[in-house]
Amino acid sequence: MKLPKFTNETVLADTLKTPRSLESYEKTLIGKEIFALRKKTHMTQKELASKLGTTQSVIARMETGKQNFTIGTLIKLGFILKKKLHVRFL
Repeated sequence: MKLPKFTNETVLADTLKTPRSLESYEKTLIGKEIFALRKKTHMTQKELASKLGTTQSVIARMETGKQNFTIGTLIKLGFILKKKLHVRFL
């Protein structure tokens, strides 16, 4: 999924006013990060899925922002990809 381009932060904020739109945007960002980290570690979707205890199709959905994530799953991904998960309210 391609992220939309915004001319400035105000336009982005106006676009993401509903929880649903913000959730979709955040899932897409997380998915892109998972994809980039997986590629950086030279892992296939199948290899990552095996380490995570899931299927390749779940990893594909994660990477495209079409899969729901639990904090537990994100923490496990962090351990596998050698990254820490930071969640905070801004």
